[in-house]
Amino acid sequence: MLGHSALVYSSPDEFLRSAHDFVRRGLDGGDTVLLATPRAGDLAVALGPLAERVEVVDDRSWHRVPAWTIGSYARRAERAARSGRRLRALVELRWDDAATVADWERYESVLNMALSGLSVDLCCAYDSGRLPDDVLGTARHTHPSTLEAAGVRDSDGYVETGDFLAAAPQPDRLSVPADATTIEFGAAEIPAVRKTALAWALDSGMVEDDAHEFLIAIYEIASNAVEHGGGRGTGRFWSEADVLFCEVRSALPIGNPLIAGYRPPGTAQERGRGLWLARQICERVTIHNNGGATVQLVRSVSSA
Repeated sequence: MLGHSALVYSSPDEFLRSAHDFVRRGLDGGDTVLLATPRAGDLAVALGPLAERVEVVDDRSWHRVPAWTIGSYARRAERAARSGRRLRALVELRWDDAATVADWERYESVLNMALSGLSVDLCCAYDSGRLPDDVLGTARHTHPSTLEAAGVRDSDGYVETGDFLAAAPQPDRLSVPADATTIEFGAAEIPAVRKTALAWALDSGMVEDDAHEFLIAIYEIASNAVEHGGGRGTGRFWSEADVLFCEVRSALPIGNPLIAGYRPPGTAQERGRGLWLARQICERVTIHNNGGATVQLVRSVSSA
C-alpha cells in the first residue's frame, strides 16, 4: 500500500515539473496532500488555486527526529484513511548536518517497513546539483522506485530494509559515566524506577510536564525488560549539559533491534508498543544486543 519514490532533480524547473505532476495527480484523485520541502513556496505558486487544497509544513520541523517523522506520517495517513483518502506527501531533507546523515539514510530505509501497511504515496526529492554523490547513491538503495519524467518506475538499486540496515553504519553506544545514578529492578521495583527517574529528571532541570512524558518512555522500556527481557533489569541515568540520558539493560536480546519500535501500533503486532512510544517521546533511541539488550534513551531538557 506504500509508494516510496525518489525524485532526483538537477534544476528548479525540473523539480517543479515533476513535483507539480506528482501533487496534481494526488489532488485529482482526492488524496490528502502534504508538502515539506524548502521549495514549497515555488510549488504553491505553480499550483495556483489548487494550492489551497495542500497542507504545507516547515521542512526542518517535519524532519527533526526520524522516529517523530514516521509518527507524523502514520497519524496523518490514519486520519486520511478515515475519510476514505490516501496520504500523498512530497518532502525534501536538506542533508546539511553531517552528524545526522547516517540517521536519515537509515530512516529512508526504515520507512519502507514502518509505513508498509498504510495508504501513503511518498516522494522524497534530492537536489543532484547540491547533494554529495554518496547521499544520492544511497537514495537509490532506500527507495523502491524513482519518479522520472515518464512516471514512476522500479529502482534497480533498491535494497530491502533488513539488508540495508545490516550493512549500514550502526548507531554508537553511549558510554555510561561512573557517577550515573543506578538502580537494579524487577517487577516489584518498577515503582522505585519511576520515582528515581522522575526525581533525576526534575533535578536535571526538566519541567514537570516534560519529565512525566520522558518517564513514560523510561517506564515502558523498564517494563519490557521485566516482561520480555528475563525478569530483571538495570537502569542508569545521567546528564550532560542540557541533555538527559537513560540506559536500561536486560538479560535477553530484543528481536530485530535495528527496526524494533518503528512500526506504528495498529499496523504491527501487539508487541513493540513500548518501543514505539519511547521513539515518539525521545530524540534518540538505540538498541544494542550483546548477550542481553541495552536500550539507550536521549532527550533534551527542553525538546520544544
